[in-house]
Amino acid sequence: MVIDIVFNILLLLALSVVYATYPFKNYTKLFSHSFFTGIAIGLLGVFIMLNPMVLEQGEVQFDSRSIIVGVSAMIFGLVPSLIGALIMALFRIFLGGAGTLTGVAVIFVSFSIGSLWRKLRFKKVSIRQQYLGFEFFLVGFAIHLGMYLCMFLLPKELQRTVFQSLAVPILVYYPIGFSLLSLLLFSQANRMATLSELRKSERQFKTIFEQSPIGMSLTNLITGEITSINQSYLDFLGLEREDLVGITWDKFTHPDDKAFSAGITEKMRLGEKGPFNFDKRFIRKDGTVVWGNLSLCVFDPSDKDTQESLCMTIDVSERKSEEDKVLYASTHDALTGFYNRTHFEEHVNTLGSKGSLPLTVAFGDVNGLRIINEAFGRNQGNLLLQRISSIIKDKIGQGNYASRVGGDEVAVVFFNTTAKEAELIIRDIREQVSELLVMDSVRVSVSFGLCEMATTDDDINEVIKVAEKDVNTRKLMETSHMRGRAVYAIINTLHEKNKREELHSRRVSDFCEALAKALEMTEWQVSEMKLLGLMHDIGKIAISESILNKEGKLTDKEWQEMKRHPEIGYRILFSVEDMSGLASYVLAHHERIDGKGYPKGLKGLDIPLQSRIVTIADSFDAMTAERTYRERVTPKEAARELKKHAGTQFDPTLAKLFVEKVLNIDWESLS
Repeated sequence: MVIDIVFNILLLLALSVVYATYPFKNYTKLFSHSFFTGIAIGLLGVFIMLNPMVLEQGEVQFDSRSIIVGVSAMIFGLVPSLIGALIMALFRIFLGGAGTLTGVAVIFVSFSIGSLWRKLRFKKVSIRQQYLGFEFFLVGFAIHLGMYLCMFLLPKELQRTVFQSLAVPILVYYPIGFSLLSLLLFSQANRMATLSELRKSERQFKTIFEQSPIGMSLTNLITGEITSINQSYLDFLGLEREDLVGITWDKFTHPDDKAFSAGITEKMRLGEKGPFNFDKRFIRKDGTVVWGNLSLCVFDPSDKDTQESLCMTIDVSERKSEEDKVLYASTHDALTGFYNRTHFEEHVNTLGSKGSLPLTVAFGDVNGLRIINEAFGRNQGNLLLQRISSIIKDKIGQGNYASRVGGDEVAVVFFNTTAKEAELIIRDIREQVSELLVMDSVRVSVSFGLCEMATTDDDINEVIKVAEKDVNTRKLMETSHMRGRAVYAIINTLHEKNKREELHSRRVSDFCEALAKALEMTEWQVSEMKLLGLMHDIGKIAISESILNKEGKLTDKEWQEMKRHPEIGYRILFSVEDMSGLASYVLAHHERIDGKGYPKGLKGLDIPLQSRIVTIADSFDAMTAERTYRERVTPKEAARELKKHAGTQFDPTLAKLFVEKVLNIDWESLS
């Protein structure tokens, strides 16, 4: 009898092994066709029921239907297992006999316990996890304990025999068979789910690889050959797929990045998995250079004999271009293209490396730049700096260093160059700069100081200090004469631009000289007044010609612009040592005795004597000179105006002296 039961269980397991090991194309579809799955379960149960162990002349039959119903409910769920249970129940009713009720009850007890386990435990004991046979044994024991209790539904005369014969098989063998079948089917479901996920992952990887908007490639780490590449990467490199047959990345890598790239590959060959992230330059088929950001890692294919790297590349050429612009802007002077002072100070200690010696540090200073800025505007000054910078760049050549360290100062470092050799280069620079003209009139110059660093024992900072002192010394000897020439060039430029201003300045100069003599000033003071009269309107060089030559009354805006010329003249003359004494007189030559003048609103004797003299000479000439927009007045009429405004606009003592001694007009006769 026991042998029959064990045979029945083994038959079920054998059928299940065939089912579990059959290479279904898609195992998961079995779960999605509930009706057909239920019929298959029912037919399997019927087959098992055709080979039962029979007791009491066929009245009572025992088989492993409880196992298949319980396991089906656990694995396939409510609908398929219910269909299978109904088929088996109908077949048992068809067979008839005294054990029919018990047989049907066993089917639905097994179905109920298996379904309850699925509801409570299936999600927790996922088919993707490892399963414990002990839990399946306990479920099998619970099902077959229920089966054992169903024996009480048999006629009383059969119960004793059944309980004595089947207690051990039902409560021991059946739970063992149940747990074995559960392990077998769950293991197969887990294996097929894993294979399904693997195939899904492969499809996803292939789709991502081929259709990704970023470049992706696989490379053989042993040979270095590209084994697979997507279209995005091909577009990035400007290549066709056939261009890559048997090709390594070395062919497309920028020479400056080859060593670093080879180092990363070697790390992966030696077992480092990555990921490695870095920027790298590629040379496209058309010769252009592009930047890519690479993310690299070791790719483990199914073929363990092949070692590959997976690379994902993003085009970062635009980002690198912006970074280069920002870096350039942070380290370079926008006007000259030289390095800026910040870069010079940060890198000064790296300049004197052993391989660059001897080196010579040269400091250059553009002479008269301040005068040019004041006279012709900063645009002309900037243009001059750019022209001088271009000369310096051309003369120092590649491999040397230049930095703009101040408004008109440049530091040049000549590597592997002695001071004598550097002096020859600087002489060429100075000669070429001396040929430059600002506004076709003002010549400029540049002063240089030098110091050589011969050995690593020398301190680069001390070398720089000596070079700075040297340029200051040379500047003292060179600039005074040059600035004076610049001032005369400026006044000549003004006079060339506006002949009327030249004639006006010369007449004012003569009037100032005459009034100074009338005041019995010294010979030196008379000469100074003559020069002051010539220079008093030098600031008009920076005033628009349209304003200077306008016929008619100036607008408020134009008048405000015109009123700037005393201040501009002051700044021009103040920058020249020999003429700095005239600067304050030029600044005040439009002040009034009553304090209503400009630019400071000075009163009375607070206005320098020299300025008060220029005011009278300037005003008299303005009244008596020819103007296109008004008729000139006679000297006597102009003298009358001087008397009328004496004490308000003009110094009364100087006005009277000018009228009587310079114009030879009787002061008292003026009414």
